[in-house]
Amino acid sequence: MRSVALRLYQLLGLLGEQPDYDPVNPPQRNAPSPLPAFFAFIRSRLRLLSPPPKAASIADAFRQRLDGAIAELQEQTASCDWFEVSAGSEQWLDTGIEVRAGDSITLMADGRLYLSRPLDVSVGPKMGLWYRIGHGGMCKLPAASTVITAAESGSLQLMAAIPGAFGDPHGGFDDSMPSIPVSGQFSLAVIRWQGEVKTALEKAAEVDAELFSETLSRLQQPVKPPEGWRYFWRLGESEIFQAHAEDGSLCCHTHADGGILQFPVDIPLEDDLQFSWQWCVDQLPSQLPEHIQPTHDYLSIAIEFDNGLDLTYMWSSNLAVDTIFQCPLPWWDQREIHWVLRNDPGELGQWLDEHRNVLADYRKAIGGPLPNNLVAVWLIANSAFQRGIGECCYRNIALQSASQSLEIPCYRPA
Repeated sequence: MRSVALRLYQLLGLLGEQPDYDPVNPPQRNAPSPLPAFFAFIRSRLRLLSPPPKAASIADAFRQRLDGAIAELQEQTASCDWFEVSAGSEQWLDTGIEVRAGDSITLMADGRLYLSRPLDVSVGPKMGLWYRIGHGGMCKLPAASTVITAAESGSLQLMAAIPGAFGDPHGGFDDSMPSIPVSGQFSLAVIRWQGEVKTALEKAAEVDAELFSETLSRLQQPVKPPEGWRYFWRLGESEIFQAHAEDGSLCCHTHADGGILQFPVDIPLEDDLQFSWQWCVDQLPSQLPEHIQPTHDYLSIAIEFDNGLDLTYMWSSNLAVDTIFQCPLPWWDQREIHWVLRNDPGELGQWLDEHRNVLADYRKAIGGPLPNNLVAVWLIANSAFQRGIGECCYRNIALQSASQSLEIPCYRPA
């Protein structure tokens, strides 16, 4: 009966594939049935008063407005080229725009990629629009409108794809990656300014503040994580995490996007290894249980092992404390396990201490042969599916045993 239910859940797109468990040391899995969460999600979608506007109408309005602004900025504009970047292709779109190392160009996009049009499950440019220059690595737009600076010379290439579609950091594909049907497209303007970019954007913001002010603000005050942290290439760069000097914390703000921030470590997995941190969660990105694909919006901190698996400790809006479940998303379903540590709304806005024995948690949540080392600490934020808002901060992150101690910096300017 359980296998029949699992096949039904997978057919509905609620859960991923089930990995092979060690029969001698099986892990604990105690998540509730996905169906109540799925029906609650359907009800939340049906409350939409009207269907989402057609992507074409959104793109047309965006293009008309931007073209109107550019017409008033002829002295500041060297060129403005438009491209339609559609989902469903594994071929990068070569724009023919040659960029030299050190050049800065402005990218401005609108549109959506749909995983489900009837349920309005979709992502915008800051989750689905990627670029690369020449033979360099791929990057995701951190925002719908941003200034990028070329690390090397070459032709600007574009791709519309949801995070996780790629097989390598340079934007290649392989047959081992799960195929997820996606439709939709982005309309993208590539703007090259005359003279200094900052000066041109200041003038542009005077012409249309709503279009250009945030782009100018990002250029003047980039949102960057602390030194030593890096974004995971599978989800791309974003502006989700940044250090706060006031209290030395590393803070997260996610809205209709997602990202994983990683800090590399090399720590042996010893019996007494403790993972500790403090976190203050102000707002959760989901009001529904997070253990199915369409509601898998959450905030968490994780540890990655040298066998490619990771264990992530999360807050939940509805799941019981000590619920342990396999990630429901494709590709991740073979690699990631979630453990609910907190769910009390009365604890939101408070700094809370956590202390975990890594080996004991690994045996309970993952099981099987033990890895040798921890290789990274992760901070994870996702609000892409329901497009909600999540806010939290972390500090005093540490790994400690009798033989070693490592404090992971939360505030150190990049």
